Amino acid sequence: MKPTQRFIGTLALVAALGGSLTACGPEGDPYGNSSGGSSASARPSNKPAPSAPSGKATNQAEGPGDCGTPPKLPAGHKMVEPAVPPTKGSLSAKDAKPACTPNDWIYHGQGKAKYYLFARDVKAALATGSGNTKSVPVGELWVHAGDCMTNSSAVKAPYSCSGNIYDITLDSEGKINGIKEIWHP
Repeated sequence: MKPTQRFIGTLALVAALGGSLTACGPEGDPYGNSSGGSSASARPSNKPAPSAPSGKATNQAEGPGDCGTPPKLPAGHKMVEPAVPPTKGSLSAKDAKPACTPNDWIYHGQGKAKYYLFARDVKAALATGSGNTKSVPVGELWVHAGDCMTNSSAVKAPYSCSGNIYDITLDSEGKINGIKEIWHP
């Protein structure tokens, strides 16, 4: 085989493999409550496991998966991805939108980060695996989120760093009054 043919063949292989790279997505009941906090995940509860990748997106979402209908969040819920570690009383985060992958729907932060303040009484929950959560003081959630962004080895069981996506609810003043970490494998 000539060097030119080998180079073209390598480029074709790289192009073919490049489209199949994906990230892990959350699993479980998207809106069912687990052991605490508000609830939302990325997979609809009535949806069967995803099929093998079809090589094309099934609707307006980006990605090569066969996901079906994008998940709908309960009224008043919003998915966000922190842009910087949260500090006492505030969070800078990007809106997270669902994207279809071979692992089903997963959320990714997009656009410019928005600045949020926390309400006086915040319900906070951290993921403990496979769709379960544990209610925690909001300060513990801030530390956890910061550790996941800067030093994931500091995070101890039963918690883990799981995609850096949070389901938030806002009060009438636009302050966060509920925040829950979304788990994915």
